[in-house]
Amino acid sequence: MKLYLKNPLVLMLFCLMTGMFMTISFLETPLKFQVPGITLPTALGLGKLMFGLSSNLQLGFLVVILILMLFSHKNYTKADFIILAVLFFILALEQFWLLPVLDSRVDLLSSGKTLSPTPLHDYFIYAETAKTFILIIAIILQFKKNKVQ
Repeated sequence: MKLYLKNPLVLMLFCLMTGMFMTISFLETPLKFQVPGITLPTALGLGKLMFGLSSNLQLGFLVVILILMLFSHKNYTKADFIILAVLFFILALEQFWLLPVLDSRVDLLSSGKTLSPTPLHDYFIYAETAKTFILIIAIILQFKKNKVQ
């Protein structure tokens, strides 16, 4: 059985996006709290900056991926576009709901305010984890068994 790529540029962008995203979300984020001497406000501010940047980069990747998929749309199935739509949806939830609220909490914590616990941080972790699995599926779906004529 021979496998063919639907579009090598789309595969490359999905892989770059996944690597960047996973490095920030699952490596840089917990490690910054282990740095000797780093204060909580500094670590939270760094997280705010990194997640804001990561979110914007992911949006850029997804837009370029969508454009490339539309140019070679005959190679893609409905499932490919649904997966992309789900990624856009999760990213929109993060950018327009979770991150702004969490950023406000970072600002309040950094100014010395005491805040009551909220499940929003957990929701963000769930969204990041879901994105990871969906991106892995998107990468796998870039391969097909037969070339489209």
